[in-house]
Amino acid sequence: MPMRSAARWALDRPVRLVAVAAATVAAAVVLGMCSAAPDPHAGADAKPTPAPTAPSSTPPSTAPAPAPADVDTADPAAVAVAFVGAWAAGRSLSDPADPDQWAGWYARAGRYCTDRCGAILASVDPGRVPATRVTGDARVTYDRADRHELAVPTDAGDVSVRLVRDAPTDPWRVESWEQGAQAEPGR
Repeated sequence: MPMRSAARWALDRPVRLVAVAAATVAAAVVLGMCSAAPDPHAGADAKPTPAPTAPSSTPPSTAPAPAPADVDTADPAAVAVAFVGAWAAGRSLSDPADPDQWAGWYARAGRYCTDRCGAILASVDPGRVPATRVTGDARVTYDRADRHELAVPTDAGDVSVRLVRDAPTDPWRVESWEQGAQAEPGR
């Protein structure tokens, strides 16, 4: 990606701008810790000072990636099932507080989200996601040209997913989701 395109991509949406800023700060901190020279005046009994760690609720330094090519983003059911599957995979992380695992989970689930939904997803602890997998096909509960709501069955009950798009040629994006809720048909 040329530098101009990368900069334009990073500044295109507020969530991406925050993610790029967080990545820049994190890189500066890591480089500062790596280049810190040991204190030549410290005695033999001096104990190393532990490096500060970021809290687990800190958003990842990775912005959501575009949806993978194998998911048809023109099909709202495919997007809803892919999102819920990625969201439910958070339960299977060996250490949800590990920033690398958290960032990978966020990137996989967040690629289907609008900026608003991505910001909400960034506050989720993947270890507390009640579902572990999708168990069936999505059912449409609300159908309009620019908004769909679907119920996606999981091993912990249905997840209601609201998808939106601005134009008929735009990809469907997850605007919100709610465990156990379901939109009423015709609403």
